[in-house]
Amino acid sequence: MTRAADTESRPPKRPADRATRKAETAREHSGSLGASLARISRFRTGAFLVAAAALLLLETSPRDVWPFLLGVAAVGAAAFAVLVRRHRRTRAKMERANLEALLQDEALARMERRWDQAPLPKLPDAHRDHAYAADLNVLGRGSLAHLLGRVNTAPGKAALRHILLDPLRPLPPRIRDLLAGQADQGSAVPLGRPPGDWMASIAARQSAVQRLSEDPDLMDAVELAGRESTGDASLRRTVDFLEWAEGAPWLASRPATLWGSRILALFNVATLIAWLSGALTAAVWAPGLVLAYLLNRSVAREAYLRFAAAEGGDGDPARWAALLDRATELPEDEPTLAGLRTAAATPSPGAGASLRALRRLNDVAAVRYSGLVHFPLAALVAWDVHVLHALERWQRAFGPDAHRWVRAVAELELLTSLAGLRHENPDWRFPGFSPAGEGGICGRDLGHPLLPPSECVGNDVELPAPGRLLLVTGSNMAGKTTLLRALGANQVLALAGAPVAAGALDTAPILPWTAMRVRDSLTDGVSLFMAELQRLRRVVDAARREPVLFLLDEILQGTNSAERRTAARIVLRHLLASESVGAATTHDLTLAQAPDLKERSIDVHFREDVREIEGVRRLDFDYRLRAGPATSRNALILLDMVGLGDPDAPGTTPEDADDGG
Repeated sequence: MTRAADTESRPPKRPADRATRKAETAREHSGSLGASLARISRFRTGAFLVAAAALLLLETSPRDVWPFLLGVAAVGAAAFAVLVRRHRRTRAKMERANLEALLQDEALARMERRWDQAPLPKLPDAHRDHAYAADLNVLGRGSLAHLLGRVNTAPGKAALRHILLDPLRPLPPRIRDLLAGQADQGSAVPLGRPPGDWMASIAARQSAVQRLSEDPDLMDAVELAGRESTGDASLRRTVDFLEWAEGAPWLASRPATLWGSRILALFNVATLIAWLSGALTAAVWAPGLVLAYLLNRSVAREAYLRFAAAEGGDGDPARWAALLDRATELPEDEPTLAGLRTAAATPSPGAGASLRALRRLNDVAAVRYSGLVHFPLAALVAWDVHVLHALERWQRAFGPDAHRWVRAVAELELLTSLAGLRHENPDWRFPGFSPAGEGGICGRDLGHPLLPPSECVGNDVELPAPGRLLLVTGSNMAGKTTLLRALGANQVLALAGAPVAAGALDTAPILPWTAMRVRDSLTDGVSLFMAELQRLRRVVDAARREPVLFLLDEILQGTNSAERRTAARIVLRHLLASESVGAATTHDLTLAQAPDLKERSIDVHFREDVREIEGVRRLDFDYRLRAGPATSRNALILLDMVGLGDPDAPGTTPEDADDGG
């Protein structure tokens, strides 16, 4: 069993103070740069006016003054050029400072769970039959993905989605397979099982996350590198890029096309110069232009497909280069991070420099979008052939390394997201693991990771070993469902290698399977009861295949009380016969009264206090988990509180209220 990281080194206790301070510093820097930008603009305008005035005075000035005026114009023009460049650089620095401030604001928003102010990664939706995604808020607004929202590239987003939806399965050896699977929207029901070395793998990821979280400035630099480049992070286009990079060069098998373009380019340039000098007539060089244009047209379709693939998604190669530059700064004393550093640094001149060279070639290829420029170049030198040849030289030199670089980008952004979670929540802990089927799950001060820390109430909770059940009872709104979701969400984080919202957590490498937000389907002709049965069947089938963490919330609400009770007992017996661990909530206090279930269930409950203030009753919840079954109900009290109480009833006490379930 791995030991929970109780004695691990801890990041600063007040990450919010750091984020606030950095945001203020960045804004002050942006303000000073803005003032400098205004001054540069004024000087730039002045330099332009000096140069323009000197040139205008030439017309009315004596010739002996012309050298002086030309000198003034030259100085003004040179100053203008220098100031334009300085203006561009200062503006870039100011935009960078503004982005640095924004990233710190977003970090504060994540810490306080202000979801509307935190970036939400755009990830493909989970399959509707996924084991737990919808019930545990894994994707979408206010989700675990939202909480881990530091990813910006297509590979990073794909890696984050993968570990949240299928955390027991390692990233595939070929990152292209992962990207292609998500781009094609395949089934997302997790079927991964922990490999034999899973414990070592999770320990390695926890170590890397912890080490990276100790350097928040480096984490900020990684996120900034991913955000500075604009463009669409496209899964499909990244797949196309990898297929192109690892494929065979197309032009290399057509030497006649390449040499023909070279000969025509030399001929056309030479004859054009001769024509301009008057040595030749247009009839001599015009046929060469036609042949070059036709040659360019003959390769255009294949060339443009490869140009588009080489771009890898608008903006992504630039992001990859910037991120891999940051990867070369990773510490060498942690094996996982050192591996990413090595991947980013090889081969010479390094991944960042190589990808920037590709980006420059892509910019040259983008000339095809400008007809006024592209047409004469195509007719003069068969432009696209030469650009494609240059791209294929890059492809032969660096294409075999592209997969390794893109995988490094995915892992770097993933680890940065997990490390950011560690840094932003310093009271959270890494879990310990025991083999599946050998014990239950024990959490100390366990809370829901998506609740604001100021509102989150932690509980000590223990799910018994396989063969027994934690049965949670309590009134409406008391916290039963939140407890189940806290267990499930923290289990997902634990399996992903992240810290969990708990003082300590000992668990097993088992996937959550849930039945909570079950809905009927009018389009599929499925009633609520049938939808619940189908969902429960999938949970039971999963538990029969391998140990799981089953979490059931008010099961089988879509039928009458007597049949619901009988059916629920049957379902629980199936689950208790497996090696799975789990919990169920219910309003039905008699559910576990069957002799075999009574011996195998552990009762816990939440409760509330009813207070009357100035003739108005209200419910106070402390969200504390207590031993034993619930002793109160509040459905009729809630009905009365919203103005729908029985007008003929003098009052309803908690003991008189219906169970609401």
